[in-house]
Amino acid sequence: MKRIPVFLAVLLLATTAIWAQNKNEKPAKPKPAAVDCSKVDDAKLTSDVKAKLGDAPSLKGLTINVTVSAGAVTLTGKAMKPTQKGTATRVAKAVKCVKKVDNQMTVEGAAPKAPSKPLTKCEPANFG
Repeated sequence: MKRIPVFLAVLLLATTAIWAQNKNEKPAKPKPAAVDCSKVDDAKLTSDVKAKLGDAPSLKGLTINVTVSAGAVTLTGKAMKPTQKGTATRVAKAVKCVKKVDNQMTVEGAAPKAPSKPLTKCEPANFG
């Protein structure tokens, strides 16, 4: 009778060991080689940023001007939506060796909010 619990324990350990081995585990991807930013000039950085901006699907059809000075990227142009302006910033920041991004793009059709008229002492407050 003692053989059955011992057999079950051994069987449990064997199946646990088999299941613990992940046969579908993918090998780790090798990390891309580190870029030496001291060897990347502004012209190369400009072309890299322009290429990444051109690859972004949500930025298709936009004209975005890119200037780079000492690793600092300045973006100018017009976006149709505020989200496109933010996307351009994120895409430019993701390029290796970019130190900072100054996004000066404007959003077309986005009128600046006019300040609301302040209440004066003579006007009743409208809470309706």
